[in-house]
Amino acid sequence: MKKIILGALGLALLAGMSSCGKCGSDKSCTTNDSLSTTYGEYVGTMVLADFSNMNSEQTDKQQFLKGMQLVMGADDSQSTRMGMQVALQLSNELNQLKEQGIDVDATTVYNSFKKAFLADSVDFMQIQEISNKFRGLYDEAREQAQAKKDAERAQAPDAVQNETIGKQYIADQMAANPAVKVTENGLGYLIEVPGVDPKPEATSTVEVNYTGRLINGTVFDTTDGRGPATFPLTGVVPGFREGIMLLGKGGKATLYIPGNLAYGVNGQPAAGIGPNELLIFDVELLEIK
Repeated sequence: MKKIILGALGLALLAGMSSCGKCGSDKSCTTNDSLSTTYGEYVGTMVLADFSNMNSEQTDKQQFLKGMQLVMGADDSQSTRMGMQVALQLSNELNQLKEQGIDVDATTVYNSFKKAFLADSVDFMQIQEISNKFRGLYDEAREQAQAKKDAERAQAPDAVQNETIGKQYIADQMAANPAVKVTENGLGYLIEVPGVDPKPEATSTVEVNYTGRLINGTVFDTTDGRGPATFPLTGVVPGFREGIMLLGKGGKATLYIPGNLAYGVNGQPAAGIGPNELLIFDVELLEIK
């Protein structure tokens, strides 16, 4: 929902109310009551307009009013306002965790927050320890959530089909040409020129020419027309890194990279690469930096 800016409109409203709601010194002035009523009506209609543009499944007027009452009905103490701000921020962060597939129980969070908050003193060493513990647990939970998503995605029809097609394609290449080999990881490769030792390591930076294409012949990336590319092998997909490490300087090869060693179950939609889709690279290792 858009943030409603009431500053200028509120001033205009005040000017209008003061012009029609002035009263003499000998009688009580009801301008404030009228202003409150009109102000609430104005904001209510503005928010209603926003609600009307939202998905009906996401809009619950009673829940919205419940949230309004929690804030508007609270006392004006600074501590209360601060507590509400922290709670809103914490709630947003819990929702973000859930969007990542990490389920955190709000009641447990509040109870542990309350226990820590009501401590008699601040232990900064303990804060650092808890911070490190949280980061470790968060990283672990995020990895588990991602692994679960990947496992579910791997069972999708397109991912299963692409994996099957990729395996069959490598098998067909091996049957057609005995020089085509497969590593223990499943990378298919055909070395045309082995190159001169030493070979690059996994952390090496290399200069290469390459053309990447799909089984149907679609080229999704190439150095042709723009010159050699230089990059660290730590920044490329596992299959490409493993294939380059098979070559020495001046070496040339064709790599058949199965989906699990390329962009995995998520693919690379922007480049037209589907989930678990096999990639074919013609590569030439020019330099080991």
